[in-house]
Amino acid sequence: MNELEIKSFADFHAAIEKHDGSPFIYRGVRSTSYDLIPKLWRCGFDAAQMDDEEQTFLRGFKDQAVPYLDFVQENDWDWLALAQHHGLPTRLLDWTRNPLVAAYFAVERKADGDSLVYAYCNENSIEMRKGLDPFKFSEIGKFIPRHITSRITAQAGLFTIHPKSLEPFKSPEIERLIIKHEFRGALKRTLFRYGIHRASLFPGLDGLAELLKWLRTKVDF
Repeated sequence: MNELEIKSFADFHAAIEKHDGSPFIYRGVRSTSYDLIPKLWRCGFDAAQMDDEEQTFLRGFKDQAVPYLDFVQENDWDWLALAQHHGLPTRLLDWTRNPLVAAYFAVERKADGDSLVYAYCNENSIEMRKGLDPFKFSEIGKFIPRHITSRITAQAGLFTIHPKSLEPFKSPEIERLIIKHEFRGALKRTLFRYGIHRASLFPGLDGLAELLKWLRTKVDF
């Protein structure tokens, strides 16, 4: 994977400008040690347990989420996307079309070292046609969910789906934009000025409260 060090907003802008016209998507993570492995495969289950645990997670979510939903999800692609956005371990990884959103997630929380934005170029998207089973999809693929939650809309969100594997996803189509530790705080403040912050990405009272806490205390840096 190609790597670039980001020490200023000008560095970040220049890196993203090189992607102009290409179908890049972005994922921000707090540490450069974080590989591209879905949360479900990081839960410590052995291979024999994974299928059963995955179905148990999702079945419990489906059974108990209904009182909080405005409409019923159409298929398991919808359910996986919704569950992923609310923190359930799934076989999905979150990405965004907006590099500023990815940068925010890279620097949102306090970290001791450098942070990272993954940039992935892939033109192909999975057609979530009726009857296609996400649990039998055997290759890593990109899919664009329906806007079943306001968070997907606010975050310009989409996903990659990963077959059962404990190996991190690697590809020559991926770049690593390394946000240097000393630039993290300044980048978060710049993103705020561009309207990228907790309240804009997590519409609702929780996001608003987190934003106000950060504005008044600056506890993260």
